[in-house]
Amino acid sequence: MENSTVQTSPGLKEKDWSVVWKNPFVIFWFAIMIIVLSVNFFMVSMAIVTAPGLTIPDFYEKGKNMSSILEKRKHMETLGWEMQIDLAIPEVGKDQLVTLRMLDKEGRFFNVDTAVLYYYRPSNIKYDGELTLKSTGEVGVYQGVLNFPIKGKYDLVMEITKGEEVYNLGRSIMVKEAS
Repeated sequence: MENSTVQTSPGLKEKDWSVVWKNPFVIFWFAIMIIVLSVNFFMVSMAIVTAPGLTIPDFYEKGKNMSSILEKRKHMETLGWEMQIDLAIPEVGKDQLVTLRMLDKEGRFFNVDTAVLYYYRPSNIKYDGELTLKSTGEVGVYQGVLNFPIKGKYDLVMEITKGEEVYNLGRSIMVKEAS
């Protein structure tokens, strides 16, 4: 039998693919795997370290009470109360006067027991707060001073109580940079 050998051009070496770590395809796929795992590790660590956002500790209970929330909303509509809230476009670090006027079904002003404005910063719970509005002495007119620490989106909820009746109104606003 003749001995068969592979003829190559002079100066070219035949590649030996039997050693795994010298194979460029294996090195390429290993590098891709390292990059993907590194990015995933970075994203998970950032999710753990950064702010949790607006969280509700008893979300399950609030979800179970959805039917009662819808009933309360219908009841608020039957009351026919109207809130007139005056709030200029808020700016960071400036005192903003909030004025609330309460009207009944017939459009007459009336007094309430409490008027509280809750404000929530969806991206960071440490900027949440509340403002209790005080009566100005006029029937159905309440005021308070509000100051937002940072610009961005805030969710506002105005809660009015009179006796056992509770009336809520929610809105979102944008706080702009001071000019």
